[in-house]
Amino acid sequence: MLDMHLHILPGVDDGSPDEETSLEMAEIALASGIDCIIATPHANQMGRFENFFTPAFAARFDRLRVLLADHHLPLRVLDGMEIMASNDMAEKILDGQLTGLNGTDRFLIEFPFHADLRWINERIGDVLRLKKTPVIAHAERYECVKTDPDIVNDWTEMGAVIQLNRGSLFGRFGRGAFLAADYLLRNDLADLIASDAHGADWRTPWLRDAYEEIALHFGEERAERLLVVNPQAVADGKEITRKQRRSAVYSGAWK
Repeated sequence: MLDMHLHILPGVDDGSPDEETSLEMAEIALASGIDCIIATPHANQMGRFENFFTPAFAARFDRLRVLLADHHLPLRVLDGMEIMASNDMAEKILDGQLTGLNGTDRFLIEFPFHADLRWINERIGDVLRLKKTPVIAHAERYECVKTDPDIVNDWTEMGAVIQLNRGSLFGRFGRGAFLAADYLLRNDLADLIASDAHGADWRTPWLRDAYEEIALHFGEERAERLLVVNPQAVADGKEITRKQRRSAVYSGAWK
């Protein structure tokens, strides 16, 4: 499996605080069947995690790769960011301050959990107008999705990719997120499942139980698609696989 959303880069956000924890997280990931990850530290969180893709910041990914190699942990690490949406996000993407997943035109975007739906749609549109693909982080956790999960179908029709958190499958982010995730899975509106891991003791990078849960309820093909095929496609900058591709094309204005 490929985990395309986790906070394993040490000392840069509310994820791994140090190299020891990052090593423990890598061991957990490998034990669960993950052989490749995209490290996605929080970025563009002004006043909190103001991380931008400078040469010095990029060097932190290289340091993590060296650390894992020194400890004989065969976990491949790709560069990425979890970008907090903002009105000037598109400008920062164009300036190279914010990077896509593995350097592709797939950008992992998160929103404030109580953000207004119209504002979210506008920010999705900002990324699409750059001819880049927004990957919506933990879609099931937003209040607007909990209230009306069908809006996720609108996002996919616009051209976005939808990621769910492994913990939501087991109710670890509350009943609302659990029910929203269940709805999205039952209606085949989720494209990816990732750990969104933040540590070695809680919210860990363990995906085996997610794979087994999806396979049990929706079949092996769905588990492969959500945890193997589509994450790899995103990392490669290729089109994801959906059972039925939506036919609508984003026109630049929200309908």
